[in-house]
Parts: sequence; structure tokens; C-alpha cells
Amino acid sequence: MYKQIKSLTSLRGIAALVVVIHHFSYYALPKTGSTLSIYSDFFRNGYLWVDFFFILSGFIMTHVYIGDFSAKVSLDKYRSYLFSRFARIYPIHVFTLSLFVGLEILKIFLLNHSAFTGKFNLTALFANILLLQAFDLNCPPLFWCNTYWNEPAWSISVEFVIYCVFPILLFFLLKNSFKNDLIFYIYALISILLLVVFTRGNLDSIIGIPSIARCGLECVLGIITYKVYLRGNYQKYFNLNLLAIIAITWIVLIMHNYWDHLRSLHDWLILPAFSLLILAVSVNNNNVISKILNSRLMLYLGTISYSIYMVHWFFQELLKLFWVYKYKDVFGKGFTEYEALMYLGGFLMSVLLAASLTYRFIEVPMRNYLKSRFLAK
Repeated sequence: MYKQIKSLTSLRGIAALVVVIHHFSYYALPKTGSTLSIYSDFFRNGYLWVDFFFILSGFIMTHVYIGDFSAKVSLDKYRSYLFSRFARIYPIHVFTLSLFVGLEILKIFLLNHSAFTGKFNLTALFANILLLQAFDLNCPPLFWCNTYWNEPAWSISVEFVIYCVFPILLFFLLKNSFKNDLIFYIYALISILLLVVFTRGNLDSIIGIPSIARCGLECVLGIITYKVYLRGNYQKYFNLNLLAIIAITWIVLIMHNYWDHLRSLHDWLILPAFSLLILAVSVNNNNVISKILNSRLMLYLGTISYSIYMVHWFFQELLKLFWVYKYKDVFGKGFTEYEALMYLGGFLMSVLLAASLTYRFIEVPMRNYLKSRFLAK
């Protein structure tokens, strides 16, 4: 049985909140984003925390499954592992999809609008149900897709692909020496930079089929980061507090600025900092940062982070639909800066409450049911 690294759970919660604020402020209510960007572009760059998720996923899955796949990849363990990952991500995904179906029906009865059209077409719905929303071959030219009913769920589509190959990837990477790990890490970083440069020019737009490479390469970064953590040699030469401060400063500086002409380099430069942050806080050394991350509030935020990530886009769409129905106008039109920020605060509270409920009554019960039903021996 693996031991939970609590501080990483809290980091996952922080990452989820940053993504939520990014989506609300720059998609649902852009006036909020304009206000925030006066002071900093931190939340404008919030999409980069999806890449943090991918690196963290590689790290944590290595921590959890290193004992199962270090010697060999047996069919029984592979089947158990893959179904466990499916039970982790699928119930809340399909539940959220059902909420979006309900929204489409509301459009018909409340607004007399056409439904199940555009990005909310039935073909896209079935692709989402089958976790194939990132595989639309009609995306011109395979670099952009409009098949995401629940926008953030594109990431779990590509993650599940990486889940399928992860045990084999882990098996081979675990055999590498430290020197080869360094080479693989550098190769993965360079490959990500080339991917960004030759596709959309920034990480935010790399969705669709190329996002499989984005997720897979960042998963490799996470696996190698875990191997460094497992060796523990770095603790003899580096102060963990200093490492954490360097990582946080590095991340904040990148997030604070928005480089219009060097987006690919800007986004790429943050990836090693994410690895460094994960490495620095994984060891509980009882410093101020560890105490904050290990507090009950932060741990709970991390515990419900997946629900936060999955439900927040639905609440954005629900709010916009309600606004059109109630006020016959676009949500946020005519808001002052103060009102925009107030709605952001209210939205965050609503999402946190909803995520708490979905975690307790949907995510955990369904995950436990599926595991007990299909993994019971």
C-alpha cells in the first residue's frame, strides 16, 4: 500500500482553482479578466496548470503503481490498474455530461432555441460518452477540435490514452540510470517545445490529437521527477525550502507576464519549474510551506479538485443561459469592474459547494461501487 503525499493533493486543489478562475474570467466574463490583467496576467496564464496536472499525474501514478509494474506488466495487474483509472475519472465525467444534456433541453423549453447543434451536436455527445472527444478527425488540420461538450474534459480523453500505455512506459523508464533519466527528461522537454512551435504556438491551443503527445511527454517528465524523488540524493545537496522558493518564484514570474511574441517559449519555460515544485514539496520537512499545504482546508480542496475541475464549466454555461432567460441579454454586459469581481467570488463559492456535493454523492460512491462490483475477487 502506497503512502499518500499530502502536499501534492493540496497542490492539485490550487491548480484546479487557478484553472476555474482562468475559465470564468477570460471566457464566461471577460471583463473580470480585463480587470485582473491590469495587475497581473497570472490568471490569464491559468491554462498552464493543466500541464501541471499532466506532470503531477505522471509523478503520482508512478508513486502508486511502481510496485505493480517495476518487474513486469502482467495482464491481471494491467486490467485492474486500467479499470481503477476508469472508475476514477468516468463517473463524474458522464454525470456532468448528463447535466449538459439537461441544459440543451432547457434551451428548447425556456428559450425556444434550437438544441443539440453546433458543438453540442449528438455525434460529439457520443464521442464524449466514449472518451473520444479528442479524436475528431475533421479538426482542420487536426490541431483544433470543437467536440467538447464539457470544455475541460478534453484533458481526460487524452489522459485515458496515456493511462493505457503508462504501465509499459513506466516499466521501461524505471530501468534507466540517472544519466539516461536526465537525457530522457531533456529530450521530452525539447519535444514539447517543438510540438508547441510547430502546432499552435502555445500550450493552451494544443488540443485534439496533438494533445496526446502533450500529455504523454509531460507524463514522462512526471515519471522521471518521481525517480529523482525516490533516489533522494538531491536532499543532501539542496535545501528543500530554497528549492520550493525558487520553484514558486519561477512559476509566479512566468505566470505574471504574458509574452505575445514568444508564447511558445513562455509556456515551455514553466514546465521544469512545475517539476521542481513537485520535487520540493513532496518531502514533508515541517516548514511553513508544508504546514500550509498540509492544513485541513488545503487538503480538502485537493480532495475535491477533480470535481471542481469537471463541474465548473457547466455552471458557467448554466449562468449564461439563466442570464439570457431572465434578463434577455448577454451575461456580464454592462457590469462594472467591482460587479465583475463580485460575480467571480460568488461563482467560486458556488463551484466549491457543488464540487463538495458531487464528490460526496457522485464521485466517491460511484468509484467505490464500480471497484467493488468489477474488481472484487
